[in-house]
Amino acid sequence: MLAALVLDHRLAFLFLAVLNLGAAAPLALGWARVLPEEPPPFGKAEDSLRRTRTSPPAAALTSKNRDLFAILLLLCVTVSYACQLPGIPHGLGCGSIPAVVAHPTGGWIEFAAMWFLVLIPGFAFVYSLLRPNFLRAPLIAAGMLILLLWLLAAPLRAALEAVS
Repeated sequence: MLAALVLDHRLAFLFLAVLNLGAAAPLALGWARVLPEEPPPFGKAEDSLRRTRTSPPAAALTSKNRDLFAILLLLCVTVSYACQLPGIPHGLGCGSIPAVVAHPTGGWIEFAAMWFLVLIPGFAFVYSLLRPNFLRAPLIAAGMLILLLWLLAAPLRAALEAVS
């Protein structure tokens, strides 16, 4: 590959680490928005009394405008990111397909799963740009960075392994 000839292995490692860590940050922020907030563990009695008087009822807090499709997209984008972590074997299931199933069928299933994992971050990016939801910023950032990770991981790993 051209990246192995042009790019230094230290720079390739830096780019790969920045992409991996940069894609993890918006995912963590997105999951933090999905999970409900907990009250502070300790506090003064006056503060908690004042907070309970001025805070809205519990039904109003739980009825936030939550887009279930955005949560599903966040889950799929997280799975797509997890498949790009270093050390995850990409051809894990190919050797365990029984001989009864024809090889082209297994190849098509693997092909469809791989394209789903590649296209779902782009779809989440476009969906969040066009439709505002409570996960808009994390889905836009994570979708863009994970799509870049899918596109640039192979050349960067090739440059990393081409150490002479």
